[in-house]
Amino acid sequence: MKLKTKITSFVIGILILTIGSISLLSFNKMKVILKDQAGRNLLNIASSVSMSYRVQNYLKGTSEINEKALSDEIENIRTKTKVEFIVVMDMKGIRYSHPTKEKIGEKIQGSDEIRVLTTGDEYISEARGSLGISLRAFTPIFKDGVQIGAVVVGSPINEVYSEIYSKIDNFIPFLLLGLMLGVIAATLLSSNIKKSIFGLEPKEIALILKEKEAVIESVREGILAVDKDGKITLFNKEAGEILQLVNEDIGKPISNLTYENKISKVLEEGKYYENIELKVRPGLTILCKYNPLKNAKDEVIGIVMNFRDLTEVKKMAEELTGIKKMAWSLRAQNHEFMNKLHTISGLIQLEEYEEAVKFISNIAKTRSEISSILTYGIKNVSIAALLFSKYNKAEETRISFKIDPGCSLNELPQYMSEDELGSVIGNLVENSFDVVRTDGSGTVSIKISEMDDALKINIMDNGPGIAEEIQNRIYDMGATTKVGQRGMGMYIVKNIIDEMQGTIEFSLENGTMWNVSIPMKRSRLL
Repeated sequence: MKLKTKITSFVIGILILTIGSISLLSFNKMKVILKDQAGRNLLNIASSVSMSYRVQNYLKGTSEINEKALSDEIENIRTKTKVEFIVVMDMKGIRYSHPTKEKIGEKIQGSDEIRVLTTGDEYISEARGSLGISLRAFTPIFKDGVQIGAVVVGSPINEVYSEIYSKIDNFIPFLLLGLMLGVIAATLLSSNIKKSIFGLEPKEIALILKEKEAVIESVREGILAVDKDGKITLFNKEAGEILQLVNEDIGKPISNLTYENKISKVLEEGKYYENIELKVRPGLTILCKYNPLKNAKDEVIGIVMNFRDLTEVKKMAEELTGIKKMAWSLRAQNHEFMNKLHTISGLIQLEEYEEAVKFISNIAKTRSEISSILTYGIKNVSIAALLFSKYNKAEETRISFKIDPGCSLNELPQYMSEDELGSVIGNLVENSFDVVRTDGSGTVSIKISEMDDALKINIMDNGPGIAEEIQNRIYDMGATTKVGQRGMGMYIVKNIIDEMQGTIEFSLENGTMWNVSIPMKRSRLL
């Protein structure tokens, strides 16, 4: 059975059950009320007859009227009140009036008259008399404080019920109208529900839900949904592993999980964002896409976040590019080694043996100095390898790259990864390489100093400096004067330094000098 048919049938069934129950209870209650009202009407008529002085005098034996006159008077009252019978009896139950003349003088039937003759009570009863089953009202007749008889007024019970049914029949059209309106409402409700769920059946919805769950769980990206209040409503397995979420985190604010809170901004603006870096905790940065969820009124009701572990992505990129860097470094060293071999070979052929020995000694001394600085001054292997590769590149491109002998780096600043520090140093050195001359006159120098409170990085070149038109936006994304470049280097450097609560400044004097200061310990968490 289809959902629409189920809903319609269910609602109609409830309506029939409800209206039927109410109608049955109302019918029984109304039946009691109308029957009681009919009995009271009979009792009023009986009471009126019992108060008649002619009836009282006749039963007392002091009346001037005869039996026929009394019967005619009672019959006249019966005709006007439209009751079945009015019987006047004495204390022995002998009738003095009756619609059937032959029954006058006989004892009343039904046995329900005993109470009125013995106790003098007024009451209503239902009994079988000479005219069949009737609703009967009894009233005693008193004269001078002494009961001298009684009056019974009755109507056939069938007539009483017929009157009750005729009055109840007036309610049937309203009951049918209510039922019809209920059926129409049930049909409209089921159609609206069907429309709201895009005409799908429950089995189809369950299948789609299971399919979507399978798709979400199979995606190798973290997927997390939050409501308009920024509280988590859904996350997949990958998101749980990256953000270390458990089922108990459902309903908690997403702001509790990260140092930075960009969710509120996205909820306010309702725009789509992608490639947004978000620092979750030390050592974990994610690359996010924010897709706002909107209702039919174009109101933002939540956000779906897609994200990847940027830390892992960077590690994978470093691993994948490590071989390329190694090959490039070996190629540079080989190229430079061949150049030096050619020089030595030429000196030997010219029989300049002393110059050849001196040349070899200078090369060995320079290499030894660089190796010593990197080995004993720079304790981080990744940073030392980076500087050595930059040195080899500078040698190949005929740039003088000077690494200060006083360089020192024993440990990284708090919460800063070697990838982040390498990104800062690598981008600044590469920018300096790009602006100096490659004819042997270009010079780039670097000094890394680890203080008690901060890590200082100073990089200086003898290039033309930074163009004036770009100085004010050097750290903006896309800002560059290089053809074919994206302008991301300084933007990344600035973001990393700001995240570490550090500072970066530059000065222009016979080139460009970069001064970077990064606190060894944070004063607060972002």
